[in-house]
Amino acid sequence: MPTRRDALLAAGIAGLSGTMLRSPSLAASTTYDLDDPEDAVTAYARMRGNLDGSPGMWWYRGNMFAKRSDDVAERVLKIEGFSFNRLARREDGRFDQIMAEAGYFIDPDTDMVADEWVNPLNGHTCTPGHYKSNQTIVVGPEGVSGSEAAAVPVQFTGTVEAQSHSGRVWTTENMVTKLPNPRVEADDPLGYSGPVITLTSLASFTGQLADLNNSDLTFMPATLHFQNLAPWMPWMKMGQEPGLTTWQLLGTKVQSTDDMPDRLRLRLDTDYPGWLEDPGV
Repeated sequence: MPTRRDALLAAGIAGLSGTMLRSPSLAASTTYDLDDPEDAVTAYARMRGNLDGSPGMWWYRGNMFAKRSDDVAERVLKIEGFSFNRLARREDGRFDQIMAEAGYFIDPDTDMVADEWVNPLNGHTCTPGHYKSNQTIVVGPEGVSGSEAAAVPVQFTGTVEAQSHSGRVWTTENMVTKLPNPRVEADDPLGYSGPVITLTSLASFTGQLADLNNSDLTFMPATLHFQNLAPWMPWMKMGQEPGLTTWQLLGTKVQSTDDMPDRLRLRLDTDYPGWLEDPGV
């Protein structure tokens, strides 16, 4: 599922590197105290991935909106993708999380992958930057931080929170990023949005409290809601005109790569042979 890495990739930033992680089986508590920061982050890890060290998998679909500063936002594209994540607990209680995902921008009228697209905001014919990326982050009771293995220096802060009500449980993964734009205006005036890129990624995961507290349940079902705020994607050819984009994605945690639409599996297998079997997490 997309998080900060999608926007980084779409903005022309190289993916953040990480090494393969393995984690011993971690026993789930029979009752989580979500007011305890350590329990809250473990609940997040259980919902986001799997505490036994096997990769968590997510299918998601949604919309991309865009707006000039003084205009009303409009949907310009749909998005669909698949992601993997693996969490490994450190001795200090934090989790290393490595993620890999790939996704596509989709024409909202034809519902087909948009390999060519006319930007309705400016009339330019564009080539949407479909994405495939990897990222490593560290998640702990004190929040979310970039990995020490990150290849790109980034001002990066984030929080993880948890709450429950009426038998439901929610956890969040909120991240704010600021980094210098690696693009040069003279090289690509229409693809250059300014000297600084700021990104806000807000993800929430929802499940049943009984599932969270069930120590016999290795795979915890959960759903995803993701929204972000980001500058123009370079391929939109908007230059430095004031405005922004936002993604709204809904997804579900799955137990197999078979649990995605055939159209997405076919495209992923065509573009990235073998990736679904070995995504690098």
